[in-house]
Amino acid sequence: MRFIVFLFFAFFSCTSTDCRKKKDLISKEINFNDLTGVLKKIDSQEEFSDLILSNPEIMSPFFELRTPLVKDDVSQIFSLIDNVYYDSLYMDVKKTYDDFNEIYVNLNNSFHYYNKDSNFKLKPDLNILVSGFYNDVVVSKNIISVGIEYFLEKNNKYKPSDLPEYILDRYTPAYLNSTLLKSYFSQFNVINESDQSMLNEMIAFGKLYYVVGAISECEKDNIILGYDESQFKVLEENEAFIYSYFIQNELFFENQSKEKQKYMSERPSTYEISPQVPGRIGRWLGWKIVSSYMDQNQITLEELLLEVDFKKIFYNSNYKPT
Repeated sequence: MRFIVFLFFAFFSCTSTDCRKKKDLISKEINFNDLTGVLKKIDSQEEFSDLILSNPEIMSPFFELRTPLVKDDVSQIFSLIDNVYYDSLYMDVKKTYDDFNEIYVNLNNSFHYYNKDSNFKLKPDLNILVSGFYNDVVVSKNIISVGIEYFLEKNNKYKPSDLPEYILDRYTPAYLNSTLLKSYFSQFNVINESDQSMLNEMIAFGKLYYVVGAISECEKDNIILGYDESQFKVLEENEAFIYSYFIQNELFFENQSKEKQKYMSERPSTYEISPQVPGRIGRWLGWKIVSSYMDQNQITLEELLLEVDFKKIFYNSNYKPT
């Protein structure tokens, strides 16, 4: 048994005008560091090295730098922010996000919802950088660092070039908060590593998605699950069929990695069922099972993340769509 990272509902009541637009902190839970302006002002490799040395807990993990610093490593990273495109990229970021206040408030309030019923309070620092597409999200227990340029609008001139379109669709402002939360809370999501069944993996993803949905103010389900509205509608309208498909093909306790990947991994579609069915449906079905379990059991989000008995969740969920 160990903690495993997966990269990548019960909602609190609010009106539609409140959803994801609230500008006020409920209570201060996390700190915020805007490093975009600092990086923009860097004029030399020496200044960049000084910035790394003065913020090693942020900069070294984010840029994957060795300790002590290696000059060639620093030079390679510095080249990403010392080029003719960086200023334009920075301006696109500022046009999209202005002062990043909404990002901070949304994330801070999510931690408020989680911490209020948890024994162990989580209070990481949020760090925002423009890295020249070096890294998107890096997390540890005390830090959430995001290369904010990854999350520009879909039609922006500058977008990461190493991601397929069906993944790139989620690198937009609408998916930012849930992406940060999924990346962070995956550290605390316990899975029974000794069991290789698909159901074990499904429940692990389901737990993570449920927690993120529960602490995200009025976030739509499709955003939490990483689908657009049309993809999510296909899944919801075919829920009973997909469940019966898993039953009939004995997929819940499938152990073969190649077979599991068809239903758990990033793919544009689950072709085994239909080209219209999006990928990762095992994760979606795991979320459905966990949601049904939480509807009938009074436990905290912290307790859910720590629950390692996936069979307990499955059999006590009474999940059976019709």
